Amino acid sequence: MSNISQTFERLRAQKRAAFIPFFSAGDPDIATTAALIKAAARSGADIIEIGVPFSDPIADGPVIQASYYRALDKGFRVQQLFELVSAVRKDAVTVPLVCMVSETLVFKRTATVFFQSAKKAGFDGIIIPDLPAGYEGDAAAQAAAAGLDLIFLIAPTTTPERRDLIAGKARGFIYYISVTGITGARSVLPPDLADNVADIRKRTKTPVCVGFGISQPEQAKAVSAMADGVIVGSALVRKVEEALAKGLSGSALVEHVNALLKDLASAAHG
Repeated sequence: MSNISQTFERLRAQKRAAFIPFFSAGDPDIATTAALIKAAARSGADIIEIGVPFSDPIADGPVIQASYYRALDKGFRVQQLFELVSAVRKDAVTVPLVCMVSETLVFKRTATVFFQSAKKAGFDGIIIPDLPAGYEGDAAAQAAAAGLDLIFLIAPTTTPERRDLIAGKARGFIYYISVTGITGARSVLPPDLADNVADIRKRTKTPVCVGFGISQPEQAKAVSAMADGVIVGSALVRKVEEALAKGLSGSALVEHVNALLKDLASAAHG
C-alpha cells in the first residue's frame, strides 16, 4: 500500500478529510518553498502538492501562472525540484508529497528517468494534467514500477464512460476539478459539486479529492463533508504574492501564508 493510500486509510478511520495545500516550486525561491512545505506539514497538511514551473502552464489560472513566471525568472530548473524535495525529506517532512507537472517536462527527461528521479527525491505521487487516462500509454506502469501513484483528473464535463475508465486506472486519489475552466479562487462552490462527487464515489473506492476554486475555510469545511480531500492552491499562492507585495520575505512571508493555511486545515478537518 502506498504512502498516499495509507494516509487516506488513516483519515477514514478518523472520519476526517485530507487537507492538501499546493505550492509552486521556487516561488519566490527554493529556500522559501522548502520553508512553506515544512510549515504546512506542521500546520495540518495531510498531503502536499508541489507544482513544477513551466512556461506554458496547463489549466492554471493567472495567480499560479504568475508564480511560475516568478520562479522561472529566478532561473528555476527541474533538478532543483528534486533537490528541494530531498532536502525537506531529510528535514523530517513525512507527509506524502505529490508532483504536479506538465507532460512536456516529463517527456524531455523520459518518463522512466523522471519518475525514478521523483521517487528517489521523496515524491509519492504525480499528476500530469495534460496526460489524460486512456492516452497515458505505459506511463502508469512506469510510475508504478518507480513506486509512484499516477493520479488522474475528472471534470464536471467528463462523460460517464470516461469516469468509469478513470476510476479503473486511478491510484492514490482522483483529483476532481470542481469547475470547467482554469484554477483560481471562487466566491461560491459549484451547485453540482456534491452530485458529481457522489457520482464518482459510486464508481470507485479510490479517494476523491476536490480542487479548483476553494479559497475560504467555509468552502473547505463544506467540501470536506462530501469528499475525501480538499485541495487549495491559488488562495495560498496568492498569499505568497501578497507577502512579496508587502516586502515580506523569509519567515515573515511563511507566517503570512501559514495563517490562512492553518485556518483551511482546521476547517477541512472539522
